[in-house]
Amino acid sequence: MTSVLVIDDHAVVASGTKTVLQNAGFEVDTRTSTQTVASLLEQRHFDLFLIDLNMPDMDGMAAADLILDLDPDAKIIIYTGYETEIEPLFASMISRGIVGVVSKSASIDSLIAALNAALRDEVLLPIWLFQRLRVNDSAQKAAAKVHLNQNEREILAAVMRGETNREIAHHLLIGQRTVEKYLTGIFQKLGVHSRVEAVEKGNELGIISK
Repeated sequence: MTSVLVIDDHAVVASGTKTVLQNAGFEVDTRTSTQTVASLLEQRHFDLFLIDLNMPDMDGMAAADLILDLDPDAKIIIYTGYETEIEPLFASMISRGIVGVVSKSASIDSLIAALNAALRDEVLLPIWLFQRLRVNDSAQKAAAKVHLNQNEREILAAVMRGETNREIAHHLLIGQRTVEKYLTGIFQKLGVHSRVEAVEKGNELGIISK
C-alpha cells in the first residue's frame, strides 16, 4: 500500500485529507508541525509527501528541503490554499526537486490524480498554472527577440521613469533631436507608437530595469 505523509498545521485539514486519501486506498500519517518529521523519517519510509505551503514553524519549501536532505528520492507535492503563490515559486519548486502542486480547493479526483501522477514520475499541473507558464514563456521568447543597444536602453529607462525628451537629452549629454531619433527606433523595435505603449511593452517583456 502506498504510504503518504500529510504535513499541515491545520489539524482539521490534515485529518480531512487523511480520510480522503485512506478512502482512496492510501496508507496515511499526518503531522501538524515539521518539528518531528526528521525523527519520523529515521523510523520509516514514505512513498509520498503532501506538504502545506504556509506553516508557522517552517514553510512548505523549507520543509521540502529538510525532507530531501534526508531522502533525496522523496516525492513531494506542495498543498496550498493560495493558488496565486504558486506561479512565482514554481521555478524554485522544480529546482528543489518538488514533483507537483495541488490546490486545497481542488476536487478529490484532482488530488488523487496528482498523487498517482507523482508515483508514475509525472507532473499533473492545474490548467490555470499551465496557461500562465505558457504566457510567461512566450513573453520571455518575445523579449529575447528585442535587442536594444546601450543608448536605447538608457533612453527607454528614462522614459519609464517619466522623464521628458529635454530631460533625457540633458542627462545623457545629447541633443533633443537625437533623443527623438532614438525613440523612433525604440518604438519600431517594440512595435509600439507612443511613449505610454513603450513603457507598457518594456514592463511586459521585462527587458529593462527602471
